[in-house]
Amino acid sequence: MLDCKNRRKEILSYIEKNKHVSIEELVSFFNVNDQVIYRDLIYLEKIKKIKRTSKGAIFPELKAKEAALKLSYRETIFYKEKEEIGKFASTLIKDGESLMIDGGSTTFVFATNLINKNRLMVITNTSTIGSLLKKGARNRVILTGGELIQNSLATTGEIAESVLSQYKVNKAVIGVCSIDVEKGGFYTGLEDEAHIKQNMIKSANEVIILADSSKLSRKEPFLVCNFNTSKKITLITDKEIPLEQKTILENNKIKIISVN
Repeated sequence: MLDCKNRRKEILSYIEKNKHVSIEELVSFFNVNDQVIYRDLIYLEKIKKIKRTSKGAIFPELKAKEAALKLSYRETIFYKEKEEIGKFASTLIKDGESLMIDGGSTTFVFATNLINKNRLMVITNTSTIGSLLKKGARNRVILTGGELIQNSLATTGEIAESVLSQYKVNKAVIGVCSIDVEKGGFYTGLEDEAHIKQNMIKSANEVIILADSSKLSRKEPFLVCNFNTSKKITLITDKEIPLEQKTILENNKIKIISVN
């Protein structure tokens, strides 16, 4: 068994490699009890090597809200793929349905394709999406309120989560920053945003996730939902999704739609 100094060195190396880890993961990997891991993480945070979270730790480069790219920049990345994904996703929405839509570059493209829909009830944490869908007054739009995230122009926090919990909708349409087939889940870069997405998933009968195939090669720290959630999940992505990863997703009962 490693001594304290070497164990902490190995824990730091493990977190640096994986970017985000849970207490349970560290307990299992290093074969020590959770109190030992807690003390190690407190020490590593004190010397500013890691940042602790509610369930584990992340590498410092991910600790701040700088982890979220500016929306204006995100909209330029894989724009063609996002345009096709958003356009197709809109065809799955029927007049009169109720939706939750979270903030993000792909969900905004999706929303632009809903303009000609009628009698939608849309609950969103993003004013840009809300104002877009309110044009013509054909749809009912509810904004969650909450704390504004400067870079993504979305709101998070207890106020937003409380509003979301008051509604049940047909579909939640959300974006994610990472699809991790090894860990079996969808992830995002900010803890507060993960909570918003989780609340939307809880409130919906069906979940539609919009993510271009580049998300399969990225690692982000905060879990949105596991593949084995009880909710029906449809992932709309592009045709560059690797066959091996597509098969893993489908084996987890996730419906895959590849466009463009």
